[in-house]
Amino acid sequence: MKKNIIGFLICLLIFILTLDYAFAIEDIDVSIKKNLNSLEVNARIIPSREFIEDFKSGMGKDIQILIELYRRWSIIPDEFIVGRKIQRTFIPDPIKEEYIVKNLEGQILKEKRFKNSTDALAWGLNIESVEFDNIKNFDQGKYYIKVTVESNIKKLPLILEHFLFFIPKYDIKKVKESERFNLP
Repeated sequence: MKKNIIGFLICLLIFILTLDYAFAIEDIDVSIKKNLNSLEVNARIIPSREFIEDFKSGMGKDIQILIELYRRWSIIPDEFIVGRKIQRTFIPDPIKEEYIVKNLEGQILKEKRFKNSTDALAWGLNIESVEFDNIKNFDQGKYYIKVTVESNIKKLPLILEHFLFFIPKYDIKKVKESERFNLP
């Protein structure tokens, strides 16, 4: 019985060490535009060369983008105000020679098809016009936008995911905070 357990653990260790870790993103550019009653956030994700090459060679990618508005406090931790979650899935299809980008924001799923990988990456890695409405209702103070991007790694089977809880679920996680600004 001990030999079986030890054999299983060795196989599991080999499986963990051979997971295909893909490179993801290098940086995030964030721009904010204050309108009369809303805040418009645009973000551009800058991928690594490995990310681009993996996608061109046929490896699908999945990224989670979280855009959050925080109120800055001097003594206590910053206060979360509102946030938006966006999921982008990049699917290369070498048979049809096209690239598919799926965008899931809330309950709305959009799918776009491209003939070349450069256009697919350009569209998929640009987040435009995420709006936070009714900024006049916010308390006066200093605020900032925090953009978090996670690139998911190869998914483990569901049974192993429960036992191997110490393995990260994402390959890389990048966080970028904007400059502080006053509202309202």
